[in-house]
Amino acid sequence: GSAVQLGKMATMMQMQKAGAACPTRTSRRSTVRVQAVAEMDRVSTNPNARPKPGVPEGTPKVLPQDLPSRPRRNRRSETFRSAMRESNLHPSNFILPLFIHEEGDKNQPISSMPGYYRLAYGKNVIDEVAEARSYGVNQVVIFPKTPDNLKTPTAQEAFNKNGLSQRTIRMLKDKFPDIEVYTDVALDPYNSDGHDGIVRDDGVILNDETVEYLCRQAVSQAEAGADCVSPSDMMDGRVGAIRRALDREGHTHVSIMSYTAKYASAFYGPFRDALASAPKPGQAHRVIPPNKKTYQMDPANYREALREIRADEAEGADIMMVKPGMPYLDVVRFMRDNSTLPVAVYHVSGEYAMLKAAAERGWLNEKEAAMEALMCFRRAGADLILTYYGKQAAKWMAGEN
Repeated sequence: GSAVQLGKMATMMQMQKAGAACPTRTSRRSTVRVQAVAEMDRVSTNPNARPKPGVPEGTPKVLPQDLPSRPRRNRRSETFRSAMRESNLHPSNFILPLFIHEEGDKNQPISSMPGYYRLAYGKNVIDEVAEARSYGVNQVVIFPKTPDNLKTPTAQEAFNKNGLSQRTIRMLKDKFPDIEVYTDVALDPYNSDGHDGIVRDDGVILNDETVEYLCRQAVSQAEAGADCVSPSDMMDGRVGAIRRALDREGHTHVSIMSYTAKYASAFYGPFRDALASAPKPGQAHRVIPPNKKTYQMDPANYREALREIRADEAEGADIMMVKPGMPYLDVVRFMRDNSTLPVAVYHVSGEYAMLKAAAERGWLNEKEAAMEALMCFRRAGADLILTYYGKQAAKWMAGEN
């Protein structure tokens, strides 16, 4: 027993000697702090040292914190910050929405979207697109304002080969062959009931019957020269049906950008003002749902987006979208992490209107707030951004006001 105790004592003595020879991390840091104090004293008395910037009176004098890592070192200058920036924004990321009308030759201001207009079909559309292209924005999406006399409960104007949308596509592709033209595939701009699908008398939005007309609409847009058709209706199975219809008619080169996770949001109001496409009141013999909650996603749901992602991938979508944007950045990231397809996000009309309203009242710097919002979409994982700020943001990026 005594031999064991003597052995333990010997081991302890060896450890103590080793400790004396090898300072601990704490003792090393103490040494560093002492050296830092000595260095401060040396610099303060060195006549060749650069003078220190002044500080406000009352600033405390402290020793440097003992920090091995200081993240602010990587933020010290714009050169350094830009070199290490994880997300970048370019006009090529933008898709510019265009509202088109035929009610005269003047652009019509949209009261709930300050600075945005319904463009008069023809030269005004060409001029707007030419200006956007001059700043690097070469992607547009077409939203036609259909006259009330052409709207019906079955929305068959949607696939009129000479409809406003189809003529606008042809005009743009004839003038700018290399432009990327996206379309909206949904019935609400043409539906007298204001819904994305055909409404049954008891208020049910018909799914499969609507999909049939969506297919005809998409084919008519492809025939007009569209590069990418974009079903925004949220009917079940529409992506696969549209893909088959396009391929059957020889349009295998036309892409599908699906509104994969489109939520029944309160942020769409100004858009519906622009196209007069909000749901209409019911009639004595017909029930018209006042909202789109039976087919668009519940804003409370997150995991449900995965079901839509898997369905759209399986059905042949080329791009998937989240709509709206800022309130749903978590869904954008969720989509990015669960798919290899390109991800788009729609910076919707309500978001645009809020930024405009705050800027008009002097509550926000519009340029800084809008550019931050757009960068946030990129940081969250979006490749493409549909935004009403597309042209203006590109101007800001070019150094213009």
